[in-house]
Amino acid sequence: MLLSEVSVDQSDLPSAPTVNKRKMASLLRISLPTLTNWLDRWPEFPVAAGGRNGVAYAFDPAAVFAFLSERKREEAEHDASRDEELMKLQLSFDALWPAADPDPAPSSRIPVKEQIDLARLRDLQMKQAERAGKLVNAEEVMDLFVGAMSRLSRDMGTFLRQLGRDQGWPDAMVRQAETRFAEMQRQAVAGALKSLEPDPADDGGAQLRLAD
Repeated sequence: MLLSEVSVDQSDLPSAPTVNKRKMASLLRISLPTLTNWLDRWPEFPVAAGGRNGVAYAFDPAAVFAFLSERKREEAEHDASRDEELMKLQLSFDALWPAADPDPAPSSRIPVKEQIDLARLRDLQMKQAERAGKLVNAEEVMDLFVGAMSRLSRDMGTFLRQLGRDQGWPDAMVRQAETRFAEMQRQAVAGALKSLEPDPADDGGAQLRLAD
């Protein structure tokens, strides 16, 4: 038990000059083993009599209370001194290894002039690629693709109906074939259009994409 947890009301002290060990523990509101530990911890613990050769302990409650109050004050001062030393040690560490500054934003690490030069370089690269035929207009390609798929859908519908008549298919079978082909076409068109969508991360925006 810590001394900070011990509280003794001096009004509870008996008028008799000494008390035995059990009564002393009761006055201190601690257990007998705790009092025994304190006797071992502090050789100077005030004992009025006994403790050797089978003689029972006798304690002067006022002397014990004064002794423990002094020890409690010393421990409080020691704790305060220890906290102060720890603070000084922490300040020393802070001086030796100051906290690192947070990383600046990526854009702030590049001077403005270099950012302008990089933008000009990207623009030049795109123009060179466009002149070399490596860049195409995505919107134009999409319009051409949609037109081609529309003609293909119309021609395939005509072909399936003609094939059904030539083969003697029932009308239900012809409609089923047209439905299955239309579904396959929708999936193919959706995948192709998705591949033509502009990448938001591209510097060139939605207009230009690399041709395969």
